[in-house]
Amino acid sequence: MKVAMWAVMLFIIGIFGTVLINIFGNITTTNQQDYTLIRNTVEAAMNDSIDRASMRAGFYLCPKAGKYSTDESGRLVFNSKNDYDIILKVYDKVKKEDLDIKYGKDVCQDLYGETKINADVFVESFLRRFAENVNNNKSYKVTVQDVIEYPPKVSIRIDTYNTYNSSGSTTLTFDEGDFNIRNQVDAIFEDKNKAEK
Repeated sequence: MKVAMWAVMLFIIGIFGTVLINIFGNITTTNQQDYTLIRNTVEAAMNDSIDRASMRAGFYLCPKAGKYSTDESGRLVFNSKNDYDIILKVYDKVKKEDLDIKYGKDVCQDLYGETKINADVFVESFLRRFAENVNNNKSYKVTVQDVIEYPPKVSIRIDTYNTYNSSGSTTLTFDEGDFNIRNQVDAIFEDKNKAEK
């Protein structure tokens, strides 16, 4: 009788241990897969959103009054994307004289060959790619925190929630409970070809 009780107790402990290993293993594996998916999707979406027409034709980077400083090389430095305007030569057909009147004489920088992304294209590409590759048994909340077109920088936050199986099946499933996992990716686009020149 005593041996049977020990056998039952070991069996229950074994099942309990298997459940814990399954829960924590699933959480860790799913989180790693989600993070890798987010990182790769951000990189691909940034490549998709490069504004090649603006790179070829150039664009003007015009700071708003008093909201900029310069670094040692004379490049403009900003604290926020609201501190400057990007005027595209390709679409806007502006003249340098008009910019001097609006922003001040010789304040706007005329940039050629600089990498710039299109914010709308980035968001569209990211959401499409992410939706095609996500795990169907989870719910995701995507927050695009920041997209700066020049210099290219994005911040994305993804919250992952468990969803419950409401199919009415009689299969035994282990549910991890009600929790969420937050992943955040901040990415800056670096043009390797330009750095080598």
